[in-house]
Amino acid sequence: NKSRQQHKHINMLWSLEEYCASQKEINFNDLAESSVQFIRSLNLPSTHPFCDEDAPPFEMEGVPPMGRLDHRFEGESTLETVITGLYMVLPTLLAMGELWLRLFAVALGPLGVLMMAMRELQGKPKQGKDTASERFQWTCALSVASALVLMTDTFYVLDNGPYYGAIMFVASVILAIRVVFRYDLNRLGIFVSIMVLLGSHLVVDYETNSLTFGDKAEEVRIDEGLYFDSSNSFVSSIVQLWPEKYRTYNKANGATFWMPSGDSRTGLPFLGNHIPAPEWHRLFLETEDNEYVALDITFPESGFNSSNPIYMVLHGLNGGSAEEYIRDLVFRRTAEGATIVVMVARGLMDLPIRGWNLFNGARTMDAHTAAMALREATSPEQLIIGVGYSMGAIILNNYFASYGSRNPLDGGVALSGGLDCRYQEHFYRAQRLWQPMLAETARGDFFLGKWGHRVKARLSKADFLGLMRCSHITELDIHAVAPYSGYDNVVHYYREISALGDIEHNPDGTVSDDYKGKKIDTIAAPLVVLQALDDPLMTWKCTAANEGLLKPTNIVKTGSGNLILLLTKAGGHVGWPLGTFFFQNKWKWMSDAVMGFALAVQEAKRQEKLVEVDRE
Repeated sequence: NKSRQQHKHINMLWSLEEYCASQKEINFNDLAESSVQFIRSLNLPSTHPFCDEDAPPFEMEGVPPMGRLDHRFEGESTLETVITGLYMVLPTLLAMGELWLRLFAVALGPLGVLMMAMRELQGKPKQGKDTASERFQWTCALSVASALVLMTDTFYVLDNGPYYGAIMFVASVILAIRVVFRYDLNRLGIFVSIMVLLGSHLVVDYETNSLTFGDKAEEVRIDEGLYFDSSNSFVSSIVQLWPEKYRTYNKANGATFWMPSGDSRTGLPFLGNHIPAPEWHRLFLETEDNEYVALDITFPESGFNSSNPIYMVLHGLNGGSAEEYIRDLVFRRTAEGATIVVMVARGLMDLPIRGWNLFNGARTMDAHTAAMALREATSPEQLIIGVGYSMGAIILNNYFASYGSRNPLDGGVALSGGLDCRYQEHFYRAQRLWQPMLAETARGDFFLGKWGHRVKARLSKADFLGLMRCSHITELDIHAVAPYSGYDNVVHYYREISALGDIEHNPDGTVSDDYKGKKIDTIAAPLVVLQALDDPLMTWKCTAANEGLLKPTNIVKTGSGNLILLLTKAGGHVGWPLGTFFFQNKWKWMSDAVMGFALAVQEAKRQEKLVEVDRE
């Protein structure tokens, strides 16, 4: 094939030839007969159609090749290259440093106060010089800094209330000042003074002349719990059938008691939970614009069982079927007889793309194509539940709202994904602490790695420089995603990506009550939006609000009442760890919440059908 021969000579991260060489057809001998029949009913190829010998040329006229952009600093002076390099490295390093300080603050603050108090109680030695070691001075400084974090960090305030951190900070400052005067430590005195000034600046609200602990913009004044519209009888039936233990996350229900904030509940599960890969069977599904997504399918050992649910999973940003929380869902649910189908988004997991249309979070048509393929291959009675994680949850929410009654899924659970992503633009805590790592991965692996030639060809010089120097996801969306995909600006992109994006914001920042006829008004199947109020990556304000339409009791009454909110006070982002040794339970609570809802929907549909039969 001439086009493939030409492809060899292009400097790429991987070539189409190499990708095609890695393709393997499904071995039906390893599958139960029912699983074989399910795969055949989908009528989809198990090797990528771009790899067929009779496929049209892969290259499209005017479209740059796939592959890594090696000359990314081309056209920059030495100084500009150094500055760009610092932009690419420093935000991640600073974020990691501050994040670790915040994670350990819960221990460093009290321990430092205890050590300073013990030194105070010991008094001066009767013999010898009274000195403070460098280690003790560092302990004092870290204690004051950690106590400041406990007093001002939104998530610690959410967990511990407003006064614990304030008391800890005052105690650490008083003890540290005594240390300063006792040992004549000028440097420590300057540091403590700076911490006091910074603390005063952070807690004093000069507009109201009152004290505010934590970020006032992120203040939570709503209760955790399950919110639904009781006037929707089907949804009410689901709630009654959904066991409370599968929708309640707290210490009484097994939540990991020693993790102090959403940061730890997010980061530690990703660091400590490891699950072996299941056996995937990949099929390729053509999209409306003639590209391809992959359907990675795994079955229970006994084979496909139509009486058990099919879970159609949408993965997170930069992800795919290899994400470990998806593996957790796989092993738990296939053990119960369910089938899992992960839609791997275009361009992810090395999927080739011919044209310009790369992955875009606002594109819901790929999810609809996958859902329709599953529905057409199964009976109308087959329960199919959509499950979305993080970015996949945002897409699932938008899909349910955009397609309304055309959506063939029986229900959905969106985990850690919001309804209105416009609020992400000003979620500065995430932009400073978590998004630098995500932005670096997305930029290096996706925008400059797999699709660097196309991205550079489409972006202006200013936007490409902005991509190179972006320090968080919002800046990446501003300089790369929005302009590459043809949006007017990042707000336009965030509107398109959101289930509530077609509703205006009021001057005070709340969502307008004018939702009639909008997307959110058309949701035709039960959709659970599961959000932790201490999510450090996706602000809870994207899902709920203290006032206005997004107030939980209001938003669930939109449309036919098919929207359900499940808010937990703790849980982090795609976290919700359980048990003292969280790594033993992996993502059990999250996976069980999905299962509990799915089985409740299944039973509610069964009972509804029985009622209809009785009426006849």
